[in-house]
Amino acid sequence: MINSFVGDYAFYYIEANVFCIIILLILYIKVTQGIDHQRKRVVFSETLATAIVYYTIDMFWILVDSGNLPQTPVWLYLVNIAYYIGCSIMSYVVSYFMLLYEGNHKVEEHKIHFITSIPCLLNIILVATTPLHRLCFYVDGDGKLATGILYPFIILVAISYPIVVAIRAVYMAALRENYIKRNIYRAIGFFPVFPVGLGLMQVFHQKIPFLCFGLTIALLLTYIEFTDDLISLDPLTKLNNRNELYRYMTSKMNAVKTYGVSDLYLMIMDVDSFKIINDTYGHNEGDRALKVLARTLKKVCAAGQNRFVARFGGDEFIVVVNSFNEQEIKDISNRIHNALQKDVAVEQLPFDMDVSIGYAKYDPNFDSAGIGDILEKADVVLYEEKKRKHQEIDYSKKKLDKVG
Repeated sequence: MINSFVGDYAFYYIEANVFCIIILLILYIKVTQGIDHQRKRVVFSETLATAIVYYTIDMFWILVDSGNLPQTPVWLYLVNIAYYIGCSIMSYVVSYFMLLYEGNHKVEEHKIHFITSIPCLLNIILVATTPLHRLCFYVDGDGKLATGILYPFIILVAISYPIVVAIRAVYMAALRENYIKRNIYRAIGFFPVFPVGLGLMQVFHQKIPFLCFGLTIALLLTYIEFTDDLISLDPLTKLNNRNELYRYMTSKMNAVKTYGVSDLYLMIMDVDSFKIINDTYGHNEGDRALKVLARTLKKVCAAGQNRFVARFGGDEFIVVVNSFNEQEIKDISNRIHNALQKDVAVEQLPFDMDVSIGYAKYDPNFDSAGIGDILEKADVVLYEEKKRKHQEIDYSKKKLDKVG
């Protein structure tokens, strides 16, 4: 009965949109009810809501196109104006989210926000006023919708937003210093493949809802990325967490055992006198100190693609390095100390901060119990380092007492 009411192709078109709306509604509820309310998740929920509105407009468009709603000039103009404005806004919102997802917070500055929105605003103005100038589309003498000379322009603007952002992400992923965020950049670079590719197919086959499927697939994959982030990233420092460390170490140790590709070193470090920092300045400042250390480790380890950084727990951090040269491990330790002192000064922390570092080399012949053995060896070296520092502090105090 419904099929006979809306027509064959219109029924299946609406059915596809309803199916996609249900999927996005489920994702929207999951995202908005989650305990993690960081800015990028909020914008992602707004992106989902925008897509749902766009799909709803798309259903009205097909009802007019199929003749189930009056094909008068007013209806033709109304649904097509709404459709192409919705398409432009959807493109901009998706691109805005993609930039925010990669950690580019400059896009939220009012000036940058306005400049990047200019093509979208121009598209909206052109489409909204098209009954006056007939440059985008118009209703001809036979009462049919025809495309104007600026129709390719409004399509180009709509698809250019995600394409430009994707090209930028691919370029950023290729930069050596961005190796830690490489997976995020690759995900962003891949994001437009489905909506843009299938959207272009819909331009030539308008009675098949390619775009709604493409956009839904892309948003679903993004939600999966969010879920992976919660599983693999430490929420405070945004470094890899302990679970991700175990997965990484397992694969690397298997590679050393099987292929002997290179030596594998594990560096473990913790913040000197971290309890005193928390007790004296409060836990907020303690968390701030951990974030500063995390940024320092990211910066130092960005110098090579053979390094993996994780927060092990509390104030303990791990750096895993593939190298044939033990001197490289010592150089990394020195750079961590030096860079941390500079970052503490830049951040204007109300206290001095340093770390103690211990490291050990993975030996496939003796570290049979896996990561536990190499962690224990590195921890012994860390303990010796902390003991040495305490002895130096005690010795300095005794000298000061004698002078006093």
